[in-house]
Amino acid sequence: MCQTHIKLIITALLTGITCLGFTGITVAGSHTKAPKTQATIQLDPALRSEVTGTVLVTGANRGIGLQLATNYAARGWTVIATARKPEKATALQALAVDNTKVTIVQMDLLDHAGIDTLAQQLKDVPIDVLLNNAAIMGDPAKQDFGELDYEVMEQVYAVNTIGTLKMIEAFIDNVIASEQKKVVAITSLQASIGSLRDPLIPFYKMSKTALNMGMMSISRRLKRKKVTVALISPGAVDTEMMNAALDHANFKGNFLITPQESAEAVINIIDQFDLKMTGTFMSHRGNVIPW
Repeated sequence: MCQTHIKLIITALLTGITCLGFTGITVAGSHTKAPKTQATIQLDPALRSEVTGTVLVTGANRGIGLQLATNYAARGWTVIATARKPEKATALQALAVDNTKVTIVQMDLLDHAGIDTLAQQLKDVPIDVLLNNAAIMGDPAKQDFGELDYEVMEQVYAVNTIGTLKMIEAFIDNVIASEQKKVVAITSLQASIGSLRDPLIPFYKMSKTALNMGMMSISRRLKRKKVTVALISPGAVDTEMMNAALDHANFKGNFLITPQESAEAVINIIDQFDLKMTGTFMSHRGNVIPW
C-alpha cells in the first residue's frame, strides 16, 4: 500500500471519529488534555508548628534519623524510633531514658516478616507521620562504572526502595487512623535526574529516584483516603554516609549542614505539607526540586 493511500485512510478515520462526536484521540504516551500548570510552591523552613502527634521514625539510631527523633521528642510528640540493633543505639537509648514519650523498637527494612510483626504489634496505634528515613548508600567504590558490584546494587535497592515501600504498606492503616495522615520519605537531591552533576554512587541515586516514582504513584492512590505523601531532601548533611561519598570523590568543602539543622528544617517542611501538595518533591529549604 502506497503512502498516499495510508494518509487517506488515516484522514478518513479521523474525520469519522470527529463526526461521531469525539473531540480527541488518546494514544500511548499522550493525553487529550494538557496537564494543569502547578502553582509555585515555597515553604518556610523556619516556620514551627505547635501541633503534636505520634511519629514513627525509621533508622533513628544515628545521623539525621536520631536528630529527627530528638527534635520531635523536644516538641512534645510521641516518638516510635526504629533501629536495626537497638542494643547498640546508645544515643537513642539515652534519649528514651530522658523522654518517656520515646519508644525504641527493633526493625530491619530487609526483614519483611519482621515489619509485618511490628505492624501487628502497633495495629491500634494511630501514626500521624510515618517518617521513612532509614537508608544505606552502599560502598561508593563498588558503584564506579567498570567495577559495578551488582550484589551491592541489589542491597541498596532492597533497603532504600523496596523496604521503604514495604513499611508504607504495612503501616498505612495506622496513618489513615490518625489525625494528620502523613507519609514522608527522606529522599535526596541525588535522585533528581534534572540536577545530575557527577557519575558517582549511581546505585544510591537510582534507588532514590525509584523511590520517588513509587511515592508519587502511591500519592495518587492515597489521596482519596486523605493521606498526604511528602518527598523531602534533607540537604547535604554532615553524616557518616555523606562523608564516605565525599571521601570517595576526593571532594573537600565546608558546605555541610549539621543533622540538627537538617532535622529542624525537615520537620518544619513536613508540618506545612498538605494534601494539595501530595507527591511533591521538595528540599529542606522549602522549594520544589526538579524530577
